[in-house]
Amino acid sequence: MAPEITIARLPRPRVDGPMLAAVLTLVGLGVVMVAAASGSASEAQTGAAFAILQRQAVFAGIGVVALALGAGIEPAALERRARIIVVVTVVLLALVLIPGLGHMAGGARRWLQLGPVGVQIGEIAKGVVVIYLATVLAQRSREQARRSGVGALVHLVIPGVMMVLLLLEPDFGTAVLIAAVSFLLLFVGGARVGNLAGLLALAVPLLTLVVSTSAYRMRRVMAFLEPWEHRYDIGYQITESLMTLGSGGAFGLGLGESRQRLFFLPAAHTDFILAVLGEELGFAGVTLVVACFAVIGWRALRAALMATSTFTSLLIVGLSSMLLVQAAFNIAVVLGLVPTKGITLPFVSAGGSSLVTSMFFVGLLLRAVADARAARGEV
Repeated sequence: MAPEITIARLPRPRVDGPMLAAVLTLVGLGVVMVAAASGSASEAQTGAAFAILQRQAVFAGIGVVALALGAGIEPAALERRARIIVVVTVVLLALVLIPGLGHMAGGARRWLQLGPVGVQIGEIAKGVVVIYLATVLAQRSREQARRSGVGALVHLVIPGVMMVLLLLEPDFGTAVLIAAVSFLLLFVGGARVGNLAGLLALAVPLLTLVVSTSAYRMRRVMAFLEPWEHRYDIGYQITESLMTLGSGGAFGLGLGESRQRLFFLPAAHTDFILAVLGEELGFAGVTLVVACFAVIGWRALRAALMATSTFTSLLIVGLSSMLLVQAAFNIAVVLGLVPTKGITLPFVSAGGSSLVTSMFFVGLLLRAVADARAARGEV
């Protein structure tokens, strides 16, 4: 009788398949759209029509490696090292403000120059705030947070310090994004609703003060309120975005057929890449982008509800919210629903720091989602 041969079962990869497919679809679509939208700007800036595309393709490759590294980190390891990660990030944010170390571009000092590479530390800070809040909130039971006087709001000190450093750069958009995600995590983590309402009531006048004391922010607000009255002035970018997006119709003009990218629409391959996508791929292309982000949110929500670890659940909520809130804000800017602000569309817009850090943090998210499902016996 022949001996029985057994084949060992290979371990399943610790990532969530549908979420990974959605992320890679967005990254691939981003490279294609950067190719379509950046040619004129690339030639004007560098003299080479494909320089921005080549750089984006390289960063996409690095991002895949970053995603794999993130997916290899257990959530428990993040929880143990959260405070060290926070300290390092705060120090890096402070170093950005030092002339010679921080790189100035477009009137803001947002990049830490590491040799030939500039790293936007604010992109890292967004995910670090999520890791920190998930850690400290997981250490408090929901009932304890509700009973205490100040409650979980004491944990806003660290995010507050980071937001102040970001405002000094200035990077208003990232600071607001951190505030929004922090507020959401505090709500999910069990902070008292009354305290959160008081915090929101305090934030509104502070936000108004920050905007009203800045001339360029006030111009953006005026452009948002009356864009067509300032068609060829402060409302130019919003009106061009709306015309670009609307000209695509149901299925677009075709790849590479955008007319608005030819120096008509500012930031066509970065903040307003969705408008060019809508022009070339139409409503169908925009729907694909929204559907991919919806898949990320759906898989994250299911996993957060089934997670057996409070930290893992909060980490999933925070990281997914960070991506989805940023995507929603970028889409709202392109549609003229909120004032213009320099926030990229995750995975799609051109930009090395944004793409690589987003893919690293989505790697952490993929691992956390897979671990949450595995803990409940779901494969």
